[in-house]
Amino acid sequence: SPVPRRAGMSGPVLRAIVGLSCAGSVLGAPAGDCKGDSACLAEEVLDALSALQTASPHALEHERMAMRNSSRGKRSSPDRGVPFLGGKGGELGAHEEGRLLIEEDGVMNTYYLPGATIEDDGKTVKFTPPLRFYLMKEPTTDYSDAAKFYKPIFPGKTFTVDMKLENVGCGCNVNFYLVDMPVAEAGKDNDHYCDGQCFDGLGCCAEFDMNEGNNAVQQITNHACTRDYDGHPDWACHKWGEPEVKMSPWEFSGGRGHTIDGNKPFTFSQQFKMTDGQLQVITTITQGAAKVEKTMGPSAQLQAMLTGGSLLNGMAFVTGYWTAPDMNWLDGDVCGGGTERCSEAPAYISNWRITTDSPAPPAPPKPEPNPEPNPGPAPSGEGSYKCCYGGASCNAKGHWCNEEEHCTGSCGGQWTKV
Repeated sequence: SPVPRRAGMSGPVLRAIVGLSCAGSVLGAPAGDCKGDSACLAEEVLDALSALQTASPHALEHERMAMRNSSRGKRSSPDRGVPFLGGKGGELGAHEEGRLLIEEDGVMNTYYLPGATIEDDGKTVKFTPPLRFYLMKEPTTDYSDAAKFYKPIFPGKTFTVDMKLENVGCGCNVNFYLVDMPVAEAGKDNDHYCDGQCFDGLGCCAEFDMNEGNNAVQQITNHACTRDYDGHPDWACHKWGEPEVKMSPWEFSGGRGHTIDGNKPFTFSQQFKMTDGQLQVITTITQGAAKVEKTMGPSAQLQAMLTGGSLLNGMAFVTGYWTAPDMNWLDGDVCGGGTERCSEAPAYISNWRITTDSPAPPAPPKPEPNPEPNPGPAPSGEGSYKCCYGGASCNAKGHWCNEEEHCTGSCGGQWTKV
């Protein structure tokens, strides 16, 4: 059906209506005070959004995808914040240790984000640009030693935090993600960092963006490294990301008219669900009774992140806050395609927890069968072989590695008759 339009509203305007953040006086803020924050949406624009959503949500999605694809590949800067390196020789003062409490299956454990501002007796991290931090087992900035990183094994678990992004608007990027660092070379930042963009002067490795966003958008992106990307023979990793999951403006943005108001506190939860060896990442954002849920996978690229990307073995947890005038690849659906200016307002992430997912309830016991003659040895076939490691352990039946090509390939095991 045709998309309803207001007088004077052209097709290109529909694609950018949610970017009219300075269109008038809204929420009690004069238009002259608007600095690119998505909360400054005019009443007229909100009415148009509601009408468009009701009449033809697919039309806006088509426009949204066209806008996103036109900006893909423009993330040309390697700037993802500045690592905290500490004082002379990496020494940390007491206020620089970044002592963080993470609740893991009901137990409060102590870890460290060296250089981060920690509040609420270790339960809240206050973020301001441009720093990025690494989750460590001890208060150190020796980022060359993999053993000093805390690398959670997320498959089969759920990660949950409470977030506050009030006034953290267009051009801002508050994030937490996983990378296969440290790499051997110290790199231009002297922190042995790597990610899926593979910029000069930085290492190149698998990257899973658990979350990037601001009060206008939240996005989850998988950057596996399979070196087989059609049309991009120079890519070691998928620079654009595949799969990618993004909250639509209807679901998440600043101000009224959205399921989740990005200017108010919300809870972010991400489940790494394993089913028959296949990974799905289910992201849920809740705010009171409101809820938005997005599912990523299963897919070949996500499965590559599970095995080759080391999710099964644990990856370094990175978190930070950076800004850019061309953050449109992230928030252009709301903020438009022009130059952006981040407000640099502080962001807060609190109440960090990791929980092991409950297994499926066991099947009811079957009645004892009547004794039958011994059928003799089982024929060869499924269940006769397993993927084993040095003869010491084998994968359980149904595990993804219990296929010969997976076992002897990316799983690194031996296909063993049992």
